[in-house]
Amino acid sequence: MPPGVGTAPLPALGPAPSFSDAVAGIRAIIARDNADETLEKAALPRLYEHGGPVENALVVFHGFTNCPQQFDELARDFYARGCNVYVPLIPRHGKKDRLTRDLQYLTVDELQASAQESYQLTRGLGKRITALGLSLGGSMTMWLAQTQPVDLAVPISPFLMPIGFPRVVGMPAMNALDALPDQYWWWDPRVKENCLPVYAYPGFPTHALAQLVFLGGVIFSDAAQSKPLFRNMTLVTNKHESAVNNNVSRRLLDTWVSDDATTTEVVLSGLGPPRHDIIDPTTFPQARTLVYPRLEAIVLAR
Repeated sequence: MPPGVGTAPLPALGPAPSFSDAVAGIRAIIARDNADETLEKAALPRLYEHGGPVENALVVFHGFTNCPQQFDELARDFYARGCNVYVPLIPRHGKKDRLTRDLQYLTVDELQASAQESYQLTRGLGKRITALGLSLGGSMTMWLAQTQPVDLAVPISPFLMPIGFPRVVGMPAMNALDALPDQYWWWDPRVKENCLPVYAYPGFPTHALAQLVFLGGVIFSDAAQSKPLFRNMTLVTNKHESAVNNNVSRRLLDTWVSDDATTTEVVLSGLGPPRHDIIDPTTFPQARTLVYPRLEAIVLAR
């Protein structure tokens, strides 16, 4: 990991905002993004709220190259069950130009600042705060779990390391990838820009991929130096994962277990052929019946 990555100081969080201040802050972000003509409308942040603070409030982070639309159905399901839900847009995602290369400028500092701001606003929406996310969103959830007193963290297939790479090999490989000129890799080279869903990017810059792994490196480094602040953690993995190394996530979980943190893992099976995105119903409609009820049970059981 290059020196200085993820070391920019973030402002300390003050008290949780009031419900009205939290809603006003989130709606200001939505209005700002709505005025940005470079953004796809499906990519706008979402806020589902009941008009006042509730028992369970969630901040939900979408996956790498996707956008808030990925989680919209699940967010509305949680809302229907009494939760207030905020689904932010991760920096440099959601552009109308699906082939944009802007993602190559993504940084760990941006991801940390986005995660912290989103968490702080969500604190005003309810009594018990859950952070939940897939892929990159899962990594942001884990970073929050390490650094903030999240009541429940639910990282889903966090992108700490690509599949097939242990950390001892993957970190030097990502350092090299970051040092080389940026390249663009298709998610599916067979269909290239025709990859679904239409509101997500069909590929990614290699420099952005390295930043994802560097964020994981920051979490590991912080975990080695200090106890995590989260109260409960449920790692959700797919038995037939196609993109990330689940064992790296389990290794981080083991680090937290040694700190007496309350952690568990739920391994999903029976989801069909190997896949990474087990949330977006556009590409995996079975998520509605095979995944959503499991996640709702995890969040609402406590």
